[in-house]
Amino acid sequence: MYQILRFSRIKHIRVEECDNGLLMSICYLKDNVQEIEAKLLVEPPELEIKSIEVISREGKECWQKMPERQFYPLLKSRIGPGIFKMIKSHIRESQISFILEECCRGIILSFTKQDLLSSPRPEDDEEAIKYYAEMVKENVRLYGRCAAFSKGSRIVKDIEATKNA
Repeated sequence: MYQILRFSRIKHIRVEECDNGLLMSICYLKDNVQEIEAKLLVEPPELEIKSIEVISREGKECWQKMPERQFYPLLKSRIGPGIFKMIKSHIRESQISFILEECCRGIILSFTKQDLLSSPRPEDDEEAIKYYAEMVKENVRLYGRCAAFSKGSRIVKDIEATKNA
């Protein structure tokens, strides 16, 4: 009988504005092996990291809170140039650094939400594809961040062709 590799992963990121004006980025990741949830509290406009909380579990085990001291070097850092390098250098566990990077990306992309909501809605499909392709070219952080802007999408096919050239 054939052995079939089965693997699934769910990733969900949301950014909420708290009553005190801070932003909370929450990232949830679940795959066949583990579940992780990270909460990153950030103060605009400098995007200074105020707190980090990460909980995880493997299989059906109880949730474990990661020690806060592990995140001390990242506190008071700003989400901006160099933050991903800082995360990688201070957080040794690849899944934890990945989920914290995703929280940061969520914060960054939350500032493009208004642009997307206020963007024109071209009636013609080809016009819409050109419009959004140009938007992704201007803000490369959008590439790969949602299904419409991910590899294989008609919207980004010209961008991919340029990368492969």
